Amino acid sequence: MNQFNLLKHIIATCDEALIEAFQKRMSLSGSLAESKQDLGREIFDDDDELRYVQQIAAQFPPDLTLKATSLWSSLTRMHRGQQYRWILKKNEDGRLLHEQHMADAVPEGPVAFPAAIAGDLPDELTDRLPCPTVQEAIDAACSGRAARVLLRDDSAGDADSVCLAFYRSELYINSVTPAKNGRMLYALSDRLVLADDANTMTLAFAVKRNYGSLTQALSILAEAKLNIERMRLRRSIPGDGHPDDLVFIDLSGDFTNLETRAALYQMEKEMYFFRVLGFWNRSAL
Repeated sequence: MNQFNLLKHIIATCDEALIEAFQKRMSLSGSLAESKQDLGREIFDDDDELRYVQQIAAQFPPDLTLKATSLWSSLTRMHRGQQYRWILKKNEDGRLLHEQHMADAVPEGPVAFPAAIAGDLPDELTDRLPCPTVQEAIDAACSGRAARVLLRDDSAGDADSVCLAFYRSELYINSVTPAKNGRMLYALSDRLVLADDANTMTLAFAVKRNYGSLTQALSILAEAKLNIERMRLRRSIPGDGHPDDLVFIDLSGDFTNLETRAALYQMEKEMYFFRVLGFWNRSAL
Protein backbone atom coordinates (compact mmCIF):
# COMPACT_ATOMS: atom_id res chain seq x y z
CA MET A 1 0.00 0.00 0.00
CA ASN A 2 1.46 3.36 -1.05
CA GLN A 3 1.50 6.33 1.30
CA PHE A 4 -1.52 8.02 -0.29
CA ASN A 5 -3.74 4.96 0.10
CA LEU A 6 -2.40 4.40 3.62
CA LEU A 7 -3.32 7.95 4.62
CA LYS A 8 -6.77 7.55 3.07
CA HIS A 9 -7.26 4.35 5.04
CA ILE A 10 -6.25 6.05 8.31
CA ILE A 11 -8.63 8.96 7.62
CA ALA A 12 -11.45 6.54 6.81
CA THR A 13 -10.83 4.77 10.11
CA CYS A 14 -10.97 8.10 11.93
CA ASP A 15 -14.23 8.93 10.14
CA GLU A 16 -15.74 5.60 11.17
CA ALA A 17 -14.91 6.36 14.78
CA LEU A 18 -16.39 9.86 14.44
CA ILE A 19 -19.58 8.49 12.86
CA GLU A 20 -20.07 6.02 15.70
CA ALA A 21 -19.36 8.65 18.37
CA PHE A 22 -21.63 11.24 16.70
CA GLN A 23 -24.53 8.81 16.42
CA LYS A 24 -24.11 7.70 20.02
CA ARG A 25 -23.93 11.29 21.26
CA MET A 26 -27.06 12.35 19.36
CA SER A 27 -28.98 9.22 20.43
CA LEU A 28 -28.67 10.35 24.04
CA SER A 29 -30.42 13.68 23.41
CA GLY A 30 -33.91 12.53 24.37
CA SER A 31 -32.77 10.85 27.57
CA LEU A 32 -30.71 13.90 28.49
CA ALA A 33 -33.65 16.26 27.86
CA GLU A 34 -35.88 14.08 30.03
CA SER A 35 -33.29 14.05 32.82
CA LYS A 36 -32.98 17.82 32.69
CA GLN A 37 -36.75 18.19 32.93
CA ASP A 38 -36.87 15.82 35.91
CA LEU A 39 -34.19 17.92 37.63
CA GLY A 40 -35.86 21.21 36.72
CA ARG A 41 -32.89 22.28 34.63
CA GLU A 42 -32.97 24.28 31.42
CA ILE A 43 -31.73 22.69 28.20
CA PHE A 44 -29.25 25.53 27.69
CA ASP A 45 -26.91 27.04 30.26
CA ASP A 46 -24.74 29.62 28.51
CA ASP A 47 -22.00 29.68 31.15
CA ASP A 48 -21.76 25.89 31.46
CA GLU A 49 -21.70 25.53 27.69
CA LEU A 50 -18.93 28.09 27.31
CA ARG A 51 -16.79 26.47 30.01
CA TYR A 52 -17.25 23.04 28.47
CA VAL A 53 -16.24 24.13 24.98
CA GLN A 54 -13.25 26.05 26.35
CA GLN A 55 -12.10 22.98 28.30
CA ILE A 56 -12.29 20.89 25.14
CA ALA A 57 -10.52 23.48 22.97
CA ALA A 58 -7.73 23.85 25.56
CA GLN A 59 -6.68 20.27 24.88
CA PHE A 60 -5.68 21.14 21.31
CA PRO A 61 -2.53 22.89 20.04
CA PRO A 62 -2.91 26.63 19.32
CA ASP A 63 -3.32 26.18 15.56
CA LEU A 64 -6.38 23.98 16.16
CA THR A 65 -7.98 25.85 19.07
CA LEU A 66 -10.41 27.92 16.99
CA LYS A 67 -11.31 24.94 14.81
CA ALA A 68 -11.97 22.82 17.90
CA THR A 69 -14.08 25.62 19.37
CA SER A 70 -16.14 25.79 16.19
CA LEU A 71 -16.54 22.02 15.99
CA TRP A 72 -17.60 21.48 19.61
CA SER A 73 -19.84 24.55 19.56
CA SER A 74 -21.60 22.99 16.58
CA LEU A 75 -21.81 19.58 18.24
CA THR A 76 -23.31 20.94 21.45
CA ARG A 77 -25.71 23.18 19.49
CA MET A 78 -26.94 20.25 17.39
CA HIS A 79 -27.30 18.10 20.49
CA ARG A 80 -29.41 20.79 22.17
CA GLY A 81 -31.45 21.07 18.98
CA GLN A 82 -32.31 17.38 19.26
CA GLN A 83 -33.32 17.93 22.88
CA TYR A 84 -35.70 20.74 21.92
CA ARG A 85 -37.07 18.52 19.15
CA TRP A 86 -37.70 15.76 21.70
CA ILE A 87 -39.57 18.19 23.98
CA LEU A 88 -41.83 19.44 21.18
CA LYS A 89 -42.49 15.94 19.89
CA LYS A 90 -43.41 14.74 23.36
CA ASN A 91 -45.62 17.76 24.08
CA GLU A 92 -47.63 18.10 20.88
CA ASP A 93 -49.99 20.63 22.46
CA GLY A 94 -47.14 22.91 23.50
CA ARG A 95 -46.95 26.22 21.67
CA LEU A 96 -44.05 28.51 20.94
CA LEU A 97 -44.36 32.17 21.93
CA HIS A 98 -45.31 33.33 18.44
CA GLU A 99 -47.84 30.51 18.00
CA GLN A 100 -49.87 31.92 20.88
CA HIS A 101 -50.62 34.99 18.73
CA MET A 102 -51.59 33.19 15.54
CA ALA A 103 -54.98 33.86 13.99
CA ASP A 104 -56.86 32.93 10.83
CA ALA A 105 -57.32 36.47 9.49
CA VAL A 106 -56.14 40.03 9.96
CA PRO A 107 -58.51 42.33 11.90
CA GLU A 108 -60.91 44.68 10.13
CA GLY A 109 -61.22 48.34 10.97
CA PRO A 110 -59.36 51.66 10.73
CA VAL A 111 -55.88 51.59 9.21
CA ALA A 112 -53.30 53.88 10.80
CA PHE A 113 -50.39 55.30 8.84
CA PRO A 114 -47.90 58.17 9.05
CA ALA A 115 -49.44 61.07 7.15
CA ALA A 116 -46.30 61.45 5.02
CA ILE A 117 -47.11 58.26 3.07
CA ALA A 118 -50.77 59.08 2.36
CA GLY A 119 -50.05 59.33 -1.35
CA ASP A 120 -48.77 55.76 -1.46
CA LEU A 121 -51.90 54.17 -0.01
CA PRO A 122 -54.24 52.23 -2.33
CA ASP A 123 -57.31 54.19 -3.43
CA GLU A 124 -59.69 51.48 -2.22
CA LEU A 125 -58.54 52.01 1.37
CA THR A 126 -61.19 54.31 2.81
CA ASP A 127 -61.13 53.72 6.57
CA ARG A 128 -58.01 55.75 7.23
CA LEU A 129 -56.40 57.05 10.41
CA PRO A 130 -53.52 59.41 9.54
CA CYS A 131 -50.95 59.99 12.28
CA PRO A 132 -48.21 62.62 12.59
CA THR A 133 -45.37 60.10 13.01
CA VAL A 134 -44.48 56.46 12.43
CA GLN A 135 -44.43 55.81 16.18
CA GLU A 136 -47.89 57.28 16.67
CA ALA A 137 -49.23 55.08 13.89
CA ILE A 138 -47.70 52.03 15.56
CA ASP A 139 -49.11 53.11 18.93
CA ALA A 140 -52.58 53.42 17.40
CA ALA A 141 -52.48 49.77 16.31
CA CYS A 142 -50.96 48.57 19.60
CA SER A 143 -53.62 50.39 21.66
CA GLY A 144 -56.54 49.14 19.56
CA ARG A 145 -57.47 52.53 18.09
CA ALA A 146 -56.56 51.08 14.68
CA ALA A 147 -56.95 47.53 13.41
CA ARG A 148 -53.85 47.72 11.29
CA VAL A 149 -50.96 50.03 10.46
CA LEU A 150 -49.26 50.67 7.15
CA LEU A 151 -45.58 51.64 7.01
CA ARG A 152 -43.32 52.37 4.05
CA ASP A 153 -39.65 51.52 3.73
CA ASP A 154 -37.15 54.36 3.43
CA SER A 155 -35.68 53.12 0.17
CA ALA A 156 -36.56 50.51 -2.42
CA GLY A 157 -36.51 47.03 -0.93
CA ASP A 158 -34.82 48.13 2.31
CA ALA A 159 -36.96 46.91 5.20
CA ASP A 160 -34.57 48.03 7.94
CA SER A 161 -36.45 51.22 8.74
CA VAL A 162 -39.75 49.34 9.07
CA CYS A 163 -38.32 46.48 11.13
CA LEU A 164 -36.50 48.86 13.46
CA ALA A 165 -39.70 50.82 13.98
CA PHE A 166 -41.86 47.93 15.18
CA TYR A 167 -39.70 44.90 16.10
CA ARG A 168 -40.06 45.51 19.83
CA SER A 169 -43.83 45.97 19.65
CA GLU A 170 -46.53 43.29 19.62
CA LEU A 171 -47.28 43.81 15.94
CA TYR A 172 -46.63 41.38 13.09
CA ILE A 173 -46.12 41.71 9.34
CA ASN A 174 -49.22 40.48 7.53
CA SER A 175 -48.34 41.52 3.97
CA VAL A 176 -45.84 43.44 1.89
CA THR A 177 -47.05 45.14 -1.29
CA PRO A 178 -45.44 47.50 -3.83
CA ALA A 179 -45.90 51.23 -3.33
CA LYS A 180 -44.90 54.05 -5.65
CA ASN A 181 -41.30 54.74 -6.68
CA GLY A 182 -40.28 51.13 -6.09
CA ARG A 183 -40.87 51.26 -2.35
CA MET A 184 -42.87 48.76 -0.30
CA LEU A 185 -45.85 49.05 2.03
CA TYR A 186 -45.79 46.83 5.12
CA ALA A 187 -49.19 46.00 6.64
CA LEU A 188 -48.97 45.18 10.36
CA SER A 189 -51.46 44.07 12.98
CA ASP A 190 -51.47 42.41 16.40
CA ARG A 191 -52.39 39.09 14.79
CA LEU A 192 -49.84 36.67 13.37
CA VAL A 193 -51.45 35.19 10.27
CA LEU A 194 -49.90 32.37 8.25
CA ALA A 195 -51.88 32.67 5.02
CA ASP A 196 -51.99 29.84 2.49
CA ASP A 197 -49.88 31.85 0.03
CA ALA A 198 -47.27 32.99 2.59
CA ASN A 199 -43.78 31.97 1.46
CA THR A 200 -41.59 34.20 3.62
CA MET A 201 -41.01 34.35 7.36
CA THR A 202 -39.21 37.33 8.89
CA LEU A 203 -37.30 36.99 12.15
CA ALA A 204 -35.42 39.38 14.40
CA PHE A 205 -32.75 38.20 16.81
CA ALA A 206 -29.69 39.49 18.62
CA VAL A 207 -26.38 37.66 18.80
CA LYS A 208 -23.43 38.29 21.04
CA ARG A 209 -20.18 39.35 19.44
CA ASN A 210 -18.47 36.11 20.31
CA TYR A 211 -16.48 34.02 17.86
CA GLY A 212 -18.88 32.12 15.60
CA SER A 213 -22.10 33.25 17.34
CA LEU A 214 -23.81 34.41 14.13
CA THR A 215 -22.65 31.30 12.26
CA GLN A 216 -24.15 29.06 14.94
CA ALA A 217 -27.45 30.96 14.83
CA LEU A 218 -27.68 30.68 11.05
CA SER A 219 -26.80 26.97 11.25
CA ILE A 220 -29.87 26.37 13.43
CA LEU A 221 -32.02 27.75 10.61
CA ALA A 222 -30.11 25.99 7.84
CA GLU A 223 -30.43 22.60 9.51
CA ALA A 224 -34.21 23.10 9.56
CA LYS A 225 -34.03 23.53 5.75
CA LEU A 226 -34.94 27.21 5.96
CA ASN A 227 -33.41 29.21 3.12
CA ILE A 228 -32.11 32.75 3.63
CA GLU A 229 -33.77 35.13 1.18
CA ARG A 230 -32.41 38.32 2.71
CA MET A 231 -30.47 39.26 5.82
CA ARG A 232 -29.64 42.61 7.39
CA LEU A 233 -27.10 43.00 10.21
CA ARG A 234 -27.22 46.09 12.39
CA ARG A 235 -23.98 46.64 14.31
CA SER A 236 -24.94 49.28 16.86
CA ILE A 237 -28.34 50.83 17.49
CA PRO A 238 -28.22 53.66 20.03
CA GLY A 239 -30.75 53.33 22.83
CA ASP A 240 -32.23 50.00 21.75
CA GLY A 241 -30.74 48.01 24.60
CA HIS A 242 -28.74 45.66 22.39
CA PRO A 243 -24.99 45.83 23.05
CA ASP A 244 -24.37 43.31 20.30
CA ASP A 245 -25.57 42.58 16.77
CA LEU A 246 -29.22 42.70 15.75
CA VAL A 247 -30.24 40.61 12.75
CA PHE A 248 -33.33 40.86 10.56
CA ILE A 249 -33.70 37.86 8.29
CA ASP A 250 -36.24 36.70 5.67
CA LEU A 251 -36.56 32.93 5.23
CA SER A 252 -38.40 30.54 2.95
CA GLY A 253 -39.29 26.92 3.65
CA ASP A 254 -41.83 24.89 5.60
CA PHE A 255 -42.79 27.04 8.58
CA THR A 256 -44.92 24.51 10.47
CA ASN A 257 -43.03 21.21 10.45
CA LEU A 258 -41.32 19.82 13.55
CA GLU A 259 -37.81 20.71 12.38
CA THR A 260 -38.69 24.39 11.90
CA ARG A 261 -40.59 24.58 15.17
CA ALA A 262 -37.64 23.01 17.01
CA ALA A 263 -35.24 25.50 15.39
CA LEU A 264 -37.41 28.48 16.37
CA TYR A 265 -37.86 27.02 19.86
CA GLN A 266 -34.10 26.72 20.24
CA MET A 267 -33.57 30.33 19.20
CA GLU A 268 -36.42 31.45 21.44
CA LYS A 269 -34.85 29.72 24.43
CA GLU A 270 -31.18 30.52 23.83
CA MET A 271 -31.06 34.09 22.53
CA TYR A 272 -31.55 37.06 24.79
CA PHE A 273 -33.71 38.62 22.08
CA PHE A 274 -35.68 36.66 19.50
CA ARG A 275 -38.98 37.33 17.77
CA VAL A 276 -40.96 36.12 14.77
CA LEU A 277 -41.94 39.32 12.95
CA GLY A 278 -44.44 37.87 10.50
CA PHE A 279 -45.32 35.82 7.44
CA TRP A 280 -45.93 37.25 3.97
CA ASN A 281 -45.81 36.52 0.25
CA ARG A 282 -42.55 37.55 -1.43
CA SER A 283 -43.69 36.55 -4.92
CA ALA A 284 -46.42 39.22 -4.79
CA LEU A 285 -43.79 41.96 -5.01
